[in-house]
Amino acid sequence: MSTERPTPPDGFERYESDDPDSDVPTVELDAGEVLEGLVLGLTEGEGDYGPWYRLKIKDESRGVVRYFAKDEVKRAAADDKIEVGEQFWVAMDTEEVTLERDDGSTHDYNPTMVGFPGGD
Repeated sequence: MSTERPTPPDGFERYESDDPDSDVPTVELDAGEVLEGLVLGLTEGEGDYGPWYRLKIKDESRGVVRYFAKDEVKRAAADDKIEVGEQFWVAMDTEEVTLERDDGSTHDYNPTMVGFPGGD
């Protein structure tokens, strides 16, 4: 294992790109808010608290935004229900739910709902 950081050889220039999504805002929904539009991308990864999913959506009113999946959206992504190129609807419920943790403490939050075309 080398102890020196690798560098390009003479005559080579290292390519460094900007994050292509750096100018795309991230949406955090509040109670009663809706995000609806075309799914442009889906990125997934693994963090300290398990898998995560980030969607890039062309929202009808906001334009192109990023959204980190929560609740039903996260479960739908894990079940491969969210597809790039398909329409998508997500909303944060206005009614709070109380979650009881393993240690007995509670946390109130507004669940997130998801829907897809095809319903009557």
